[in-house]
Amino acid sequence: MSLTCRATLRGFFGRGLQLDAMSAFPADGPLLVVCNHLSNIDPWIFGGFGPGVLYCMSKRELFNNPVIAWILAGCNCFPIDRGAADRRALRTSLDILSRRGRLLIFLEGTRSATPGMRRAEAGVGFLARRSGATILPVGVWGTEAALPRGRKFPKRVPIRLAIGPTFTLPERVPGERRDDQAVADLIGSRIAELLPPAYRGVYASLEEPAATPRVG
Repeated sequence: MSLTCRATLRGFFGRGLQLDAMSAFPADGPLLVVCNHLSNIDPWIFGGFGPGVLYCMSKRELFNNPVIAWILAGCNCFPIDRGAADRRALRTSLDILSRRGRLLIFLEGTRSATPGMRRAEAGVGFLARRSGATILPVGVWGTEAALPRGRKFPKRVPIRLAIGPTFTLPERVPGERRDDQAVADLIGSRIAELLPPAYRGVYASLEEPAATPRVG
């Protein structure tokens, strides 16, 4: 399945598809690969070029089509109900990470209507906090022009994917709790650093939040 995705993307976009070396992906987990989200092309890039086994959440509506559901299952995707706390999807995610797996998450939970980043979903911070996984920030841009919302067929435009350095959350201080949204914003700020200024959205001027904020 990954070879098909890779050949299709490379054949269509050619040299316009510029990706950082995927060797930057750690081979071992637990690993959270967190990326901004602009287009339905985004997950296919990871499916085609991401090295090794990489699991991914996908909106449940995509699984209504049997053919698409079969393709997604072959790409190690599992469904999530958006707009609600999907405990089953969270349990599946934590189980993958507890088995030292690697999980791809799109930070904003849905595609941005404009190139600028939306606020990160707090659930990303929850998974990072609970799993203690290494975090790999990834930034993508250009895919919003390649396949805008409402367009059925892609256009040949330049696409860029940048991979940042991995990091982990510092150990928790006894008696101190982490705020999931603040952790998610920390990850969002790391992704924003990889993007051109026009794509940073809500993180364009946000100071990097503390990784272990107090909840009062």
